[in-house]
Amino acid sequence: MSRQPNILLITDDQHRWDFFGDTGAVPTLRTPNLARLRARGTTLTNCYSVCPICMPARFAWCYGLYASQGAQRLLANAHDWPRPESLRSMPQALQRAGYHTAMIGKVHSHAELYSYDITADEWETAARGFDDVFEVCGKSLAYWYDCRWTRHLKERGLLERYRRDLEHRNAQLGGRERYEPSFLEPEDAMDGFVGRKVVDWIERYDRGKPFFLHASLCGPHFPLDPPKPYFEAYHPDDMPPPAKVDDQEQSAHWKQMRALYCGLIKLVDDQVGRIMEALDKRGWLEDTVVVFCTDHGDMIGDLGRNHKSLWHDPSCRTPLTISWPGIVEEGRTLDFMVESVDLPCALLEVAGGDPIRWLPQTPGRSFWKSLTGGDEPREWAYSECGIGEKAWRMVCDRTWKYVWHAAEGEMLFRREDDPHDAVNLAGATSHRTVLDSMKGRLIESMTRCVAPNSVPLFTTGEY
Repeated sequence: MSRQPNILLITDDQHRWDFFGDTGAVPTLRTPNLARLRARGTTLTNCYSVCPICMPARFAWCYGLYASQGAQRLLANAHDWPRPESLRSMPQALQRAGYHTAMIGKVHSHAELYSYDITADEWETAARGFDDVFEVCGKSLAYWYDCRWTRHLKERGLLERYRRDLEHRNAQLGGRERYEPSFLEPEDAMDGFVGRKVVDWIERYDRGKPFFLHASLCGPHFPLDPPKPYFEAYHPDDMPPPAKVDDQEQSAHWKQMRALYCGLIKLVDDQVGRIMEALDKRGWLEDTVVVFCTDHGDMIGDLGRNHKSLWHDPSCRTPLTISWPGIVEEGRTLDFMVESVDLPCALLEVAGGDPIRWLPQTPGRSFWKSLTGGDEPREWAYSECGIGEKAWRMVCDRTWKYVWHAAEGEMLFRREDDPHDAVNLAGATSHRTVLDSMKGRLIESMTRCVAPNSVPLFTTGEY
């Protein structure tokens, strides 16, 4: 690799791995821009979030660390990220490697829900390694927080109406998801707003050095409130029913929610299209590594469950696509195991550096060479979530998934025969050897879940 490419990381929020137009999970779902991105590169189909909740999953992207290495309560989305001066981050390393870095969109590094203006703390995001910061708080968090987007809504006279609407849709506020569109126009919706700001940044960028741009979109995270054109794009009758739900009334409810979810995915897809078009207009497509992924998934009715924080694939398995013309093979899928802590390691290797030197305490393993014929980075993937009685830890490979749950005990599932984790084989004597092997893997992964030692931040000239 003789040159440093630009790196564009596009992420969305709570997008389950199988809700794409070219996977067959939802035959009516159309994601043409994501499909083009997948056709331009390689898709990794066995990527797992190391903690399927917003804050810890995003912490893993930034630092290449498990949530339990940051703080115990981070495993429950209930603890701020560590202070920026305490840990080396992936964006800081890219700065040292000669990159201009930018964050536009959702970061989510704070846990408390109270009236708070995150624009006052954009310096903190900058201190984590970003030269340019344009931060929004997230769709549901906008009830409590102020940010660049809520200021936009306030200027338009829309903020109080949006917050009243949230009260009706957000379970945290006593509401319930409704099968109805948002009153916002697409350009005023959070993803339309963020997409436009990303395009503006690309159009203006002139620093004369490679860039790392994290474009962080916010759908299809709840509330399920697509603007009207996107609300009308999908009908509940066209949605697949949730797995293992026999009650017809419940199934009909989930199909309504799935239609809204797909509408938000279409809104995300349109932003991906406008971002890629802006990149093309600058003539940068050939010199830019583009990555698309998400922080975690959404059960959206499977097994009668909703949202995230579970070990089932719809919750913790995530999409991951990488493209770089002429370097990464086009139109290919690979099924080796990947953890979300591996992504920052791979991006650092793309930049020409040694991930272990830059992030010496990461449990991540770069998959970059695996994209071009190298060995697979790991035999299994690890995920963790929750504290107290809600705590669980999981490992899986291509065939098996093993879960230890603080309240429910051990679980073993054969993935190829039981994709919805419905039949627990942990008690079967015929699977004792597999159970012991997977338990050993879990213990090995958990040995890496130790708080980082103090590591000096980067010194002048270090890279």
